[in-house]
Amino acid sequence: MGFARFGPCPHCHAPLSFLEGVAGSQMNPQCPCCHEVVTVQRATFLMADHSRAATVPKPKAGR
Repeated sequence: MGFARFGPCPHCHAPLSFLEGVAGSQMNPQCPCCHEVVTVQRATFLMADHSRAATVPKPKAGR
């Protein structure tokens, strides 16, 4: 059975979904944004998390 948790990348702070125990899990997954290896306790598949609103509002385009 798989388990999911959410957290930031320790390198670039991009929001990630940590999917543990699913197909494609690795003990040395790379962040999909900065491609740095993320240290994990269990075999994990990393995905960029676009399911939540950004914590920093996007700048408005000048008119």
